[in-house]
This record gives sequence, C-alpha cells and structure tokens, in this order.
Amino acid sequence: MIVLNIVKILFTLGFLVLIHEGGHFLVAKAFNVKVNEFSIGFGKKILSKKKGETEYNLRIVPLGGFVSMLGEDERSDDERSFSKQSIPKRLAIVVAGATVNIIFGLIVYFLLLAISGNYATKTIESVAEGLPAALAGIEANDEIVKVNGEKVKLYSDVSNKLSQAGTNEVEITVNRNGEIKNFHLIPKKVEQDGQEKILIGVYFKSAGSSFKERMYYSFFETGRFIKFLGGSVISIFTKGINVQDMTGPIGISKTVAKTSSVYEFVYLLAIISLSLGITNLLPIPALDGGKILILIIEAIRRKPMQEKTEIAIQLVGFSFLILLSLYISYIDILRFF
Repeated sequence: MIVLNIVKILFTLGFLVLIHEGGHFLVAKAFNVKVNEFSIGFGKKILSKKKGETEYNLRIVPLGGFVSMLGEDERSDDERSFSKQSIPKRLAIVVAGATVNIIFGLIVYFLLLAISGNYATKTIESVAEGLPAALAGIEANDEIVKVNGEKVKLYSDVSNKLSQAGTNEVEITVNRNGEIKNFHLIPKKVEQDGQEKILIGVYFKSAGSSFKERMYYSFFETGRFIKFLGGSVISIFTKGINVQDMTGPIGISKTVAKTSSVYEFVYLLAIISLSLGITNLLPIPALDGGKILILIIEAIRRKPMQEKTEIAIQLVGFSFLILLSLYISYIDILRFF
C-alpha cells in the first residue's frame, strides 16, 4: 500500500508538471525559440539525455520543473532567443503551460461525468404527501424551469438554488404539459436518517443512459463547473484568500494517497491540474501570471522593463513563493499529522 501511494503521488506531481512544461516547450519550439533545457523536478540530475540542442533532465526533487529558453533569464540578441520574440509570441509561450493544465482538467472532468452517468432530470417523478411541494400544488411530471425567477437547466441547478434558499420562501416555475405555472412554497426542515435536512418533498426522474443524453448532461455540468471556477477566481481578488485554506505538496500528496479507486484518482488528477493551471495565472512574480503581467506592462509602455528591475521583481516573487510554500507545508503537517 505504501509503495502504491508513493507511485500515485510521484505520478501525479510528475505528470502534471510534464504537461505544464510541455505546453511551454511545444509552443516555444513552434516559434523556433531555442530551448536549452527541459527538466522535471529540481536539484541533482537523476537522468539526463541531450537530443539536438535541448537537454532533457529528470531531477531528484519532484516538486516542479522548468523549460530554460535562450534569452529568458538574461536577454540575448540571438534571433532565436525568447527575448527577441514579439510580445504576442512570448505571451503565447508563457500562457501555454497553464492552458494545457486547464484544458486537460476540463476534458478529463467532462469524460468522467460522461462515463459515470446517473443523472437526474428536472422532471418530477413523484411528490411526497404533506410536504411543501404537494401542499403548493406541484404534481408528478411537472418540469421545473425556474427557481426564484432564474432559469435552471439541470437537476443540480435546482438543488443548488433550493439549498441557497434554506427555509425561506421560494418561487418554483414549472412546465405542465406546455402550460407555465408558478408556485410559492417554504421548504421544510425535517429529520431524515438521523440528519436534519431541508426538503420540499419531490423526487426527480432519472435521465436516460444513451450517448446523446450523457453528452448533454456532461456538457452542461462541465459548463456549470467552469462558471464555479470563474467565480472562485473572482472571489480571490474581491474577497482575498485565507492561507489556512490553501494546500501545498504535502496536503496534495496526502489527499492523493487516500484515493481508493481509479475513478477517484483520475478525478483528483483533473482537479489538481485545474488548480495548478489557475494558480499559475495569478499575477504573482515568478509565476506565469507574473510574467504575463510584465509583458502586458511592456506592451503598454511600448518598451521592455529594465532587465535589472525585472530580475529583481522575479527574485522577490520567487522568495515570496518559497516562504509561502514553507508556511503552507507547515500548516499541512499540522492538519494531516
């Protein structure tokens, strides 16, 4: 079991870094930028192979990786250097890593939804007597189309909006044989299976399991998930982020080790890939987002930032990330051990 957990952890960290750095590498190669080194991990080299002009390395500490391009750290006048490329090309190279992580995560998330199936529709199969829905006049075969005036496309939309309402009055709009009807009801708090739940008293029909239906529900569920991710990113800038809620390599490793099935492991791989991609786009120096911000500033000023200033900014950002990583690792140790 310990060996399996180590393999899962190393595969997760290695694979996600590989596709991230691979994104940078492939776009750089597409623009004919000279790549000196492609490394997975940091520290001492374990395996090394030079092919063409690029040295490919596997290093001992599997907590990241890098693609070293000519003219990236120190500017070069060579026409194939990173620093001599146009701003759009440099932006494409920098953003490629996070983009690959995000696209991979969303594709895997979509496929897992399509495979798992077991969706519920918005159409009511039965109504429990004596509970709010029945008392309000809602009937079996009614299709819920709106909750509190907002359109719903999936059962999960209905469930989320009812959860948000709590025990406050809600307006439910249904389609009954082509006729639109509105009902007002107050969800009821009940004791069920030893737990306190808020119910309106309806049971929904299960969706079919055809390829078309699986694709339909997976598409909209993935869209809802993307919307959730977008809201989470916006909240980082509007509400800030609590460091206590962040998880580092130790916490990720512990969570990966706990996965008990292939489905659960692949699902977690997709979520971590999405998190890695989004985090890397944050405008923090030393992250891809910080480099993107510097390139945007260069485009606005129509001239590059002084090299010494840019290097100093990157060093400050890198130092900050190291300290933050150490602190998060300390929190992870207290949390999990």
